[in-house]
This record gives sequence, structure tokens and C-alpha cells, in this order.
Amino acid sequence: MVPVSDFLPTLRMLVDVPVPGLMEMAIVKAAQRFCRESKVIVKTRQFDEVFDCQSVSVIGIGTPQLKGAGIVSVTSKGLPLKAGYDFVIVSRDDITFTADFSDVVITAMAEPIMNADQLPEVLLHDYVDGICAGAANLLQLQPTTPWFNPDLAQYNHREFISAICQAYRYAIEHTPALELNHSACRREFF
Repeated sequence: MVPVSDFLPTLRMLVDVPVPGLMEMAIVKAAQRFCRESKVIVKTRQFDEVFDCQSVSVIGIGTPQLKGAGIVSVTSKGLPLKAGYDFVIVSRDDITFTADFSDVVITAMAEPIMNADQLPEVLLHDYVDGICAGAANLLQLQPTTPWFNPDLAQYNHREFISAICQAYRYAIEHTPALELNHSACRREFF
């Protein structure tokens, strides 16, 4: 984990906001969206046993600056469990089991919490430009401020979306848990 302030030099090259804390908040918001849409941070949590009506966090308490951003898979003894039947999705970070299971593995995407003061290191080292473009977009769309610039905000939004797409492509290709396990549709053409 690295401090959010480590992103500030890159963001200041795109937009300079004299209000303390506003840039950091924009960085965290952009990092949240980036993580959620790119699926670049995937965490796994294991349980020996879970019980009927037990609620669990998909990320766990060991990562206080992160929360769940969506479920990738839940398995018991290597077999997939079905959402809505074997467990209920309460939120992006919480699920409740509807029966007893053993050897449970939860794979989920993670994102920073809203008031995070630290972000995963990979975001700084690999995606700082994209995240800062997203933060600049948020800041430049604030009307009645001296840094309001909708044209530049549109450019930064395109850069942010491009970075999300590149990170998503990398995540899908290099994270086995994210591989689509839907069999190909077979069609007959006459």
C-alpha cells in the first residue's frame, strides 16, 4: 500500500487545485471506479467451514483500506456455489450463506474504501496516469471553480477509459479466476 499523496505530483501536472483534500478525494474516487471496472485487484478468502445464515465479508478484515467490489466466484470443495441459492449477495462486500459448507473459497474484486488514505501499490506503479486522468476529469467538471474546463475534462475522461480498458484486458488475460467459464455457444446455420 502507498499513500494517496504519492499520486499528487502526477495529478498536479493535469490540474492544480488549491483546496486541501479535494485532490486526494478525487484520486480515491477515480481509483474506486478504476478498480471496479478494470477488475485489476482480485482477492481470495478461504474458510474451513461456513454455516447457514453466516454473513462474511468477501475481502476480510486483513485489508482495512479495501472493500469488496463484486464477487468473481464462490466454491465449496472445488465446486461452484450458486448466488441466490447457496448464498445471498448482501452488498459488494458481504454475502450470507444459506446452508453449511466446508472448504469454501471466495474470490472477489477489491476497491479502495471511500476514505482511504492508502491505495494498492500496483495502482501507483502501473496505472498512475490513468487514475490521475480520472481524478482530473472529476475536478475539471466542477462548475464555478477556477479549474473548470469541460474540454480538457473530456480528454481526461477518454484517457481514463482507455487506461481502464487496458487494465481490464491485462486482468482478464493474466488472472485465471477471471477467465470466462461459459462454454461457447454452438449454432447451426442453414
